[in-house]
Amino acid sequence: MRPALLLLLAALPVLATDPESCRPCHVELVERYLATPMGRSFFLPSADEEIGDFSGSSYYHEASDRHYEMFRRGETLLVRRYRLDEQGRRTDILERPVTHVMGSGERARSYLFQSSQGRLYELPVSWYSQEQAWAMAPGYDRANQPGFTRQVNHKCMFCHNGYPDVAPERSRPGWDADVIFPKQLPLGIDCDRCHGDGAEHARSGRPEAIVNPARLSPERSLEVCMQCHLESTTFRLPETLRRFGRSFYSYRPGEPLGDSIVHFDHAPGTGHDDKFEIVSAAYRLLQSRCFRQSEAMTCLDCHNPHDRPEPSARAARYRARCLDCHALTLAAEHAAQDDCVACHMPLRRTEDVVHVAMTDHKIQRLPPPGDLLAPRREKTEAEQVYRGPVVQLYPPPGEDSDALAGVYLALAQVKERADLAEGLPRLEQLLAAGAAAAPEPWFELAEKLAETGRAAEAEKAYRRAVEIDPSFPQAWNNLGNLLADGGRLQEALQAYDQAIAVAPLDPAFHGNRGLALLDAGRPAEALEAFDAAVRANPADAEAQARQGAALLSMGRLAEAEGALRTALALEPSHRQARHNLALLEQALRQPQTPR
Repeated sequence: MRPALLLLLAALPVLATDPESCRPCHVELVERYLATPMGRSFFLPSADEEIGDFSGSSYYHEASDRHYEMFRRGETLLVRRYRLDEQGRRTDILERPVTHVMGSGERARSYLFQSSQGRLYELPVSWYSQEQAWAMAPGYDRANQPGFTRQVNHKCMFCHNGYPDVAPERSRPGWDADVIFPKQLPLGIDCDRCHGDGAEHARSGRPEAIVNPARLSPERSLEVCMQCHLESTTFRLPETLRRFGRSFYSYRPGEPLGDSIVHFDHAPGTGHDDKFEIVSAAYRLLQSRCFRQSEAMTCLDCHNPHDRPEPSARAARYRARCLDCHALTLAAEHAAQDDCVACHMPLRRTEDVVHVAMTDHKIQRLPPPGDLLAPRREKTEAEQVYRGPVVQLYPPPGEDSDALAGVYLALAQVKERADLAEGLPRLEQLLAAGAAAAPEPWFELAEKLAETGRAAEAEKAYRRAVEIDPSFPQAWNNLGNLLADGGRLQEALQAYDQAIAVAPLDPAFHGNRGLALLDAGRPAEALEAFDAAVRANPADAEAQARQGAALLSMGRLAEAEGALRTALALEPSHRQARHNLALLEQALRQPQTPR
């Protein structure tokens, strides 16, 4: 049986009141809002709008030895990647059209491609407006960058757009690895994200039928913004966990944010106290003395979400807000025209998106030392790893009434292995005592038990997860992997079949089933599974590589070559595909022995 919360969530309405639905009564508000960064956060490319230099510009990424061209073909924007061989000829050519644009362009824009099946992929290069230049998208400036394979998931969509029309059971943890979005997506953060479901308000016109954040308590009002802007880090901690049974799109303005999301942070004194990242406005504000000493400070004190002041008017506007509390100080120490923000909330270059500078919302008497705009390099994978204590950030631990608070903290400790020594035994003890009848903690327990070599206990935890929720596809798949690694191939195949029954378009599930069939000595059936993986997602390099390897082993060289070359076009650094292609080319060069 599924947890009761999952069944309750299925009744939640999909938030879908776009600004145009509000225009008949709120013309001026809508016009102003659509010009703000939130109103332009996600949109379709247009030949009439300049959204980056697509005039045939180029960018070379030295670390991965890949060239990129950004150009137009008719009204279509495209990104093309290629490499040069020893003779200077173009190889590994792949191009994708830009189907969606993410980001207002205030500081940067990223570009997405949606496949015919609905998957959204981030393209490898971004346009950085502050520098007026192309560079690698965040997380791509490395030799082993993900190319055209990085999928947009529910966590990305939650904060970068309005809520898509995805069933709650398909938008919860466990469904965030291979997400298929509907073709019709919201275009920008819509009115519902801050005002709740506006359908009844639109029908009746009753003010009480919609949420007005300005009329909420300061805490609830602040949380409307914090649903996206309270991000302690984009690096591997984790910084948030969804409450068990809550989907990614289940938060509703006016409800306590902690009822749907729990936020975590590095423990104080671990070298992360002054970290500054791109989505840190609320996180940094909460550290400010101004905020801590105020009992009613919210984002709305300084920001009107429906409006974006002209640059020439911003200093005076924000200074007026400071004067509400600091009039005597300002009159005594500062000139009337001084810019408070420039000194006390300076621009700083962010640690995670290194081509962008943001306003530091930690209001400080003196700015941090050093050159705050000095160039940065991206952190390596190793530098992003954190090993140390994790603390709950929000809701504050003393205010969290959830009886499972200890389970969430243990999960935060183990999910990215930050504090496995303390978190794993704590999670085991809590679950053994019956602390949580939800699938997610059992799944994470199984993952870490498997990683630490405790296969028998991991199997029990996986089976407990799917007992609680038989529609948990990743748990079925990973149980299959565990059984296959233990040589229990028939049981593994049964687990993969369960995963595929729930999520038939996930290529990894078909591919893993194919590998088990190969180990079982059933190559023809294995090829059928690899073919199914390719059909499930033709843009999956691993699926193409496995299909090519199977065809090569059967001597079907022409078909194998096609699959292997497709895999390398999708991902030039796929070592096994390149190795198998070399074997194939060697076989083709061998003289054929007459029969």
